[in-house]
Amino acid sequence: MKTALSFIITLCMTIPPVLFAQTTQPAARRAATPGEQWDQRFDRAMYLYGKEPVAFLKEKAGLLKKGKTLCLAAGEGRNAVYLAQQGFDVTALDASKKGLEKCTALAKQRGVTVKTIVADLSDYDMGKEQYDLITDFYYHDQKMFPKIMAALKPGGMFIMQNFSIDQPKTNRFGPKNPAYLVKPNEVLSHFSGYRILHYEDTVVNLDEGMHQGAGAVVRLIVVKEGVE
Repeated sequence: MKTALSFIITLCMTIPPVLFAQTTQPAARRAATPGEQWDQRFDRAMYLYGKEPVAFLKEKAGLLKKGKTLCLAAGEGRNAVYLAQQGFDVTALDASKKGLEKCTALAKQRGVTVKTIVADLSDYDMGKEQYDLITDFYYHDQKMFPKIMAALKPGGMFIMQNFSIDQPKTNRFGPKNPAYLVKPNEVLSHFSGYRILHYEDTVVNLDEGMHQGAGAVVRLIVVKEGVE
């Protein structure tokens, strides 16, 4: 018995302290994905940004090309459902399953149908010449722009409204990371070869659930038409 105990004590003394610590520490927790983070935010009865569409979309809906439509970063679906009500054939895409469940519920409430896709925008393949209209509200990623234009049919349209670099000093809500904010004239460089119907870098009054008050935004409508 004493021999066995002495062996165990000797073995423990020969294990390097770092290795011993590694074998006794619990495994590190996996970081939540963006979709999981948004699931947590959307997992409540209220619609965080309301049920009504972005005012800019509502103002310009009559100008947009009807047909097959892809709503990027659709969230709880307020813009997707509105477009479906206007006769667009809408697919809502978002990383949050919970958000899209609320989108489906809102569509049913409004008597329309919206197809949904749960996917991470960073690696989602939109295809080539698939859509008549693509929308992007409050999700800024410059790397998406070439994919968006490739996914539009000839004559298709892209509409967006995202927070500008002035938002942090304009109000409390919205991204704080400059990478997610639009810099002056930044988006124009990505669409210089296409017809730009509308461009605005401005401050507007927002009434969108958690977006209340002044918002510094960049608004854009571009058509997939070449220009001389």
